[in-house]
Amino acid sequence: MSMRNRLLSGLLTVMLVGSLAGCSGGSGNGNSSSDSSSDAQSSKAKVKITFMSRDSGDTPVAKVYEDQIAAFMKDNPDIEVQNDSVYEEAAYNNKLKVAISTGETPNIFYYPAIAGLTEWAQSGVLLDLTEALEEDPSWKDAFLDGALDTYRLDGYGVEGIYALPNELNVDGVFYNKELFKKAGITETPETMDDFYEAVKKLNDAGITPIGVGGKDTWVMGHIFNNILAKRIGTEGIRALGVGDKSWTDDDVVECLQITKDLKEKKAFMDGFEGIDVNTQMSQFLTGEVAMISHSSPIIPEMYNTDSEILDDISFFPFPYFEDKPEYKDTRVVYTSGWMLSGTMDDAEKDATLKLVKYMTTPEAIQERMDAAMRVAPYKNITAPENAPQIFKDMVSYTDTITNSVGEYFDYDKCATLVDVSRNGILNMMLSNSPEETAKAIQADIDANRPK
Repeated sequence: MSMRNRLLSGLLTVMLVGSLAGCSGGSGNGNSSSDSSSDAQSSKAKVKITFMSRDSGDTPVAKVYEDQIAAFMKDNPDIEVQNDSVYEEAAYNNKLKVAISTGETPNIFYYPAIAGLTEWAQSGVLLDLTEALEEDPSWKDAFLDGALDTYRLDGYGVEGIYALPNELNVDGVFYNKELFKKAGITETPETMDDFYEAVKKLNDAGITPIGVGGKDTWVMGHIFNNILAKRIGTEGIRALGVGDKSWTDDDVVECLQITKDLKEKKAFMDGFEGIDVNTQMSQFLTGEVAMISHSSPIIPEMYNTDSEILDDISFFPFPYFEDKPEYKDTRVVYTSGWMLSGTMDDAEKDATLKLVKYMTTPEAIQERMDAAMRVAPYKNITAPENAPQIFKDMVSYTDTITNSVGEYFDYDKCATLVDVSRNGILNMMLSNSPEETAKAIQADIDANRPK
């Protein structure tokens, strides 16, 4: 069964209690009175809902969203959709948190969490989508088999499905074929021993093996996450999230040690801890480094540049450990989703479900994939005919995935884990030991994870 057949891995769509836009009929004289009354009636009949995503401005998907929302409103003149999307991550998160805390939750929104949705689900901020999906079998069947289970929160003490998967970010190791050839590497690494040998050959040829923007802590965090997936698997990561495993367990500390050892093996350039991700990408796209660890959205980003080596770039799955063959096929895939508000009245709920169903038709999904080369968790969606081969290969690769897992912190309700663990991993690369790092992370979880 393919991944586009089984998926676990963020993102959340919330539909808020949008207010019915009502206008008071103004007092007036003569014929204007009937006109005002008519306008008021029309305004009161409109249901206003809000849509909030991270795609805004001139991003390819932002334009598609705008066009799709406009078409939806044309077909549904009784519904007004306000697009409150914000591109910059910190600004988006801040706007969303303020909106929720003040009772202005968007009707549809995105939030990067799985376990972190539990409190919102329990308090009624999020809509349980189970009933709506069961009432419309053809809609439910449009999603890849298992994809909806990503946001099933039964394991966290609340039953139901609390988001709709919208996009997949599939991790891989992107590499420069010409630099591999120059270093005498004839096959892409399958095992970590193969990978270590490739790192050695690249160094011997005077080529920096892996570009890492360590200053942006998520970069090393993603590398660690792939190692974790290949050493303890999906169930191990889930167990870590619910407290059945500890960061101080030997196998988790071992994953931290393997991550730190990459520096000792000279996989990265000197001083990578102070380099940002923009510099990392510049180095990769100009042929200064041979590899980067990244996910599928980097493909359209690369093709939005004027790099002259795009035809030399391909990817391979993160290698596995020969002593852990049971996790060979565990792949890291980050799922983003749409959440719907749980505080809507019936009119808003009907309007919101109508919009989200409209935006998850095969035609609407294909439009977004065609515009932005993003992998979608829906059936019968294909890569655009004019897409670069690397994206077609990514879509084909996604079809082969049978076991996937997201970011380790997606499965943990500890809100501080993201920053504490990522900063801890960076400090480990600079000086701290894996044991010290594990103890510090576990201490933070013990202090801050909701009981």
